[in-house]
Amino acid sequence: MESAPRRADAGVEVDEFDDEVVELPDDPGELDPGTRRVLLKLLNGPYVRAQDHAKLWAALERNEPLVRSRLADLYLELVLDRDSGVAFVRNLALEDAPKVVRRQPLTLLDTVLVLYLRRLLLTSQGSRVFVGREEIEDQLRGFLRGDTTDKKQQEDRIRRSLVRMTSNSILLKAEVEDRWEISPVLRLVFGADEVAAVTADLERMASE
Repeated sequence: MESAPRRADAGVEVDEFDDEVVELPDDPGELDPGTRRVLLKLLNGPYVRAQDHAKLWAALERNEPLVRSRLADLYLELVLDRDSGVAFVRNLALEDAPKVVRRQPLTLLDTVLVLYLRRLLLTSQGSRVFVGREEIEDQLRGFLRGDTTDKKQQEDRIRRSLVRMTSNSILLKAEVEDRWEISPVLRLVFGADEVAAVTADLERMASE
């Protein structure tokens, strides 16, 4: 799984801004404030979501060709899904191009969880999808029994996987404790061929 480069100020809210172009002294920038902030958010990651970043999303739709061009200059591709209301960046598929977006390594448990969450999304027919800790634990425990039968160790590994998914905004905290909304970005991150190959490997491992 890929995640956008992080800056120290990645958590700063950037959806409230004055979209009026103001010429500031010693500012060589050529872009309007909205476009500049969209680029910053996409680079900081993990994604721009229409539901959470209304002004940024409007700026992105207004200047999509320019945003794509500026990202391409940095060897990045804009992935934009209007139906899901999600946009993010990934490495441009050019031979010998530098890899700007770092690949986020997934543990076996992370992979199982991501595929499970993605499957729930794809069967939701576009509506928001929520999942609880108990459902997740039921899915993951079968892949832990071969490694450890210690219940505490199993719970710790599941907890760490949940923390990683939450910190990467794959799982979004809901108002109810121990429940999360599944980010719609998961519909876009993995292609069908990649999912099929990983699923086949997991099924083989489970049967051994």
